[in-house]
Amino acid sequence: MSDYENLLYQITSRIRQSLDLKEVLESAVKEIFKLLKVDRVKIYRFELDGSGEVIAEAVNAETLPSLLNLRFPAADIPPEARAQFLKSRLRVIVDVSAQRKTVSSREELPLHTGTAKPTDYRQVDPCHLEYLSAMGVASSLVMPILHQEGLWGLLAVHHSTPRRFSERELQILQLLADQLEIAIAQSSLLLQAQQQAEHEAIVSRVGQILHYPLALPSLRQQVLETLVKELNASGGRLHLLGDRVNPHSQTYTIGDQPLEPALEDLPLWQAWVDQQIRGLVVEPNPEIHPAFARQELASLGSGQSAVYPSSQPFSGTLLDLQQDLWKPLVALFDPTPIRSFLVIPLAFQEHYLGYITLFRRGYNVSIAWAGQCDSNQRLRFPKLSFEVWRELRQDQPDRWSAEELKLLQAIGLHLSMSILQRRIEAMVRYQSSHDSLTGLPNRLLFTERLTLALMEADQSNEMIGIAILDINRFKRINESLGSEAGDLLLQQVAERLQANLRPQDFLARWGSDEFTLLLPGLHSAEDVLALIEEIMRHVAEPFHLHDREIYITSSLGMALAPYDGEDADTLLRCASVAVKKAQQEGLHTFQLYQREKGPAALEALTLEGDLRRALISQQLELYYQPQLEIATGRLIGLEALIRWQHPTLGFISPGEFIPLAEETGLIHDIGRWALQTACQQQQLWGEAGFPDLRVCVNLSPKQFYRADLPQLIWEALNTYSVSPACLELEITESAAMQDMDSAIRMLKQLRQMGIRIALDDFGTGYSSLTAIKHFPLDTLKLDKAFTQDLMDNPGDAAIAQTIVALGRGLGLTVIAEGVESESQLHVLLGLQCHCAQGYLFSRPLSAQGMMRFIQEYCAPEGEKICCKNRTTHLRF
Repeated sequence: MSDYENLLYQITSRIRQSLDLKEVLESAVKEIFKLLKVDRVKIYRFELDGSGEVIAEAVNAETLPSLLNLRFPAADIPPEARAQFLKSRLRVIVDVSAQRKTVSSREELPLHTGTAKPTDYRQVDPCHLEYLSAMGVASSLVMPILHQEGLWGLLAVHHSTPRRFSERELQILQLLADQLEIAIAQSSLLLQAQQQAEHEAIVSRVGQILHYPLALPSLRQQVLETLVKELNASGGRLHLLGDRVNPHSQTYTIGDQPLEPALEDLPLWQAWVDQQIRGLVVEPNPEIHPAFARQELASLGSGQSAVYPSSQPFSGTLLDLQQDLWKPLVALFDPTPIRSFLVIPLAFQEHYLGYITLFRRGYNVSIAWAGQCDSNQRLRFPKLSFEVWRELRQDQPDRWSAEELKLLQAIGLHLSMSILQRRIEAMVRYQSSHDSLTGLPNRLLFTERLTLALMEADQSNEMIGIAILDINRFKRINESLGSEAGDLLLQQVAERLQANLRPQDFLARWGSDEFTLLLPGLHSAEDVLALIEEIMRHVAEPFHLHDREIYITSSLGMALAPYDGEDADTLLRCASVAVKKAQQEGLHTFQLYQREKGPAALEALTLEGDLRRALISQQLELYYQPQLEIATGRLIGLEALIRWQHPTLGFISPGEFIPLAEETGLIHDIGRWALQTACQQQQLWGEAGFPDLRVCVNLSPKQFYRADLPQLIWEALNTYSVSPACLELEITESAAMQDMDSAIRMLKQLRQMGIRIALDDFGTGYSSLTAIKHFPLDTLKLDKAFTQDLMDNPGDAAIAQTIVALGRGLGLTVIAEGVESESQLHVLLGLQCHCAQGYLFSRPLSAQGMMRFIQEYCAPEGEKICCKNRTTHLRF
């Protein structure tokens, strides 16, 4: 194998073995350099701007300077020379000393034995000779390297002394150039495959995000963030036009932004985008831009137009905006780092949904030129020096590649179809839940929202108003003015009501001439009355139907949750009853629903508002009633009883406000306050020398079944350093039997904390003896209904005897309530009842009053506190 054939074999093997183009090119120039024994072999690649760079070189540094990585201006190789290289694949050999060049095309080069075509000898341009001489070159061979029907670069061989190239050398060089073109094509295909895989992965990631179970704003923001990251952008905007369901446009942003936050609302920017997307021709008249842009935006938002919007992305730089028409836009970007932008239309067929704008910052680049670049001097004489001259280009726009535009077009189409699908789904849902005439929610949606509001109000202890407003004599308007006027009136009523409601209120069309209103967050009677009066006042103002001014009257009925009901059907039924009553009362009136029995809802509402204020203004107070051991007179505990001293109504019975608190949910706040107050008072008594006083606190059924009850109790005990043994919790028999399994679990948990449990009102409910034995109790309380008639009613005495015997049999302490006479106490002693409480010993007293009672009538006996005697004169 000859040296030439061996060289060709090595280069071909290298191309097959290596996928690294740079390695192949470097290997090729080194092998050619060694074979031809010349002073320089270089591969020169053309850039997009026409300039060229030496990317691979083998050089004899003793004879010629290295040109590796140096850039040569585009003018160094004239356009006509480039065209000849590309068209005829010219091979040019220059002999500087003979001032002659040999030119031949690839077809003229004999690759096999045979007669070569005549050689074309031409005179060398003097400038070219001077150019090569300045480079130190006496002999030069240049042949083109092509790729995808374009001039990719040049293979150049230089020698510092005159040298001839044999036909065999030329054949091998041509074959090597062909192999290099194969390597370049192979590298390009590999790069395209890698880019395609990366782009498919990006499209896949965007597709996955579009199927995430996220709220639409979060999902769209994540899509934008992904595009900015994957496309190496520094910022971006996603702008979506409104539709019927959501009429307002939406804009999402990330990263670098122009100075104008509402960029898409600027008429000039709208016109520029329209021109690119729609192919619209914009006249350079600033006076018509705003109107033009608004008109175009309206047509685009409707999704209908004679000109289908393009889905092809388009890019631009600040230089592109320097035209007179668009120049004002430059001021929006120039002070920012943004130097280039890309717009991706979101369009599918005739539907135009919006667009994405991506931004890129400028970048600085340092170019090593082969000699100083001075185009004016180069026109007069060739370059005389090839010393490195560095040029620093600052803030250059980072342009977008064709592959990136293709990728973003696919993503834009993918995103457009996803948005359009969601809009179609939203429109179907909208039409099924909204009134087509007024655009208001219909019965279905109103009922759903009411149900949801009731669930939220149950957690927040708020009151809700449900109102039905009926337009009086609407049929007469239809008959006299026509159905078109009637429809217009309904639309105007809907608009006026919607415009004057609070943000949290919800309005719906209920029937032909009826509207329903959901009014959450009400706290007092004043709130309700003020809201109703405001609604009625706005409806009473005149309406304009075409050229007519008319006045209407209306009737309004309202129900209040939870007073009038706790479910949607009940409340709507109550509101309907109230509106019918309002119509009976007269035109343009309103009525609150009232039960046939019991207090009016407005009175209950007033009392509820006062009760809420009572918690804040400390109108509530705990009173304490002593519990004594009958046989010894020992003070075993104090029952805490809540009292409300109203500032204007005076004392309000617990039997009146506790049910109200249960109904409205205020009982949770009141129960928490009672626990904390009792523990705080027990701490004060301990500091006063009575550390072992046990306080009994009543729990309401709702409070008892709350999962966080143990935590609330533990916090109160820890806050005031009270031993759990000094706290007894009292529940009623009926409360315990509501959910026996849950009650047993809760009672066991409380007992494990060291807290005593008392069962109140025993014998008045419906519990069975079998159920009672499973409750982890400490105390059984005999209801005062059986204590009061012990002396006169043998039946009550028998029941009392049974309950005492049952309690003692279960190992429980039995306390008789409502003991008011010594005869009752004597009977209880005979029944072996353990303890008693009632007016015989003391009425419920304030904390200070109870302290005086203990100090005056009781005395410590070791660790116990005993009363001095139990006669009636001890009543306090």
